[in-house]
Formats: sequence, structure tokens, C-alpha cells
Amino acid sequence: MKSNYDELDNHTLSEAKKLASDGNEFSHLVKLLSPESALRLKIYVQNLPKEITDLTIYGRAHTAKLPETKKRKK
Repeated sequence: MKSNYDELDNHTLSEAKKLASDGNEFSHLVKLLSPESALRLKIYVQNLPKEITDLTIYGRAHTAKLPETKKRKK
């Protein structure tokens, strides 16, 4: 038996995925997700084409490459 929280979490995740795939802003839904669902959303967004992820704040934040570390001289 699923709790109301689980149903709400699943619905919120599916709505965030719909908005993300359309290139619409969805970051207001992230705070409502459980940690597991937030991670699933992050992975989903990272697998979207760059043209779509660049349209949202969340997409740009989670697909940006980290700067290269400087190599130390020996």
C-alpha cells in the first residue's frame, strides 16, 4: 500500500520530468521531492539533449562541467 506522500512524490517527479523535457522551468518542484526522486530527476535531466537542458536553471546547473584541476609540478 502506497502512502499519500509516495503518490505525491511520484506525481511531482513525473510533472518535473514533463516540464524538463519541454524545456520549461521546473526547479520549484525539486524542493518537494524526496532525496531519491531528486537524484532520479538529476540523472534524467543530465541525459536530455544540451539544447533542452540549457533552457532551465536546474538543467544548466547540473550539466555544467566542473573546472579542471591544476596539475601540480613535481
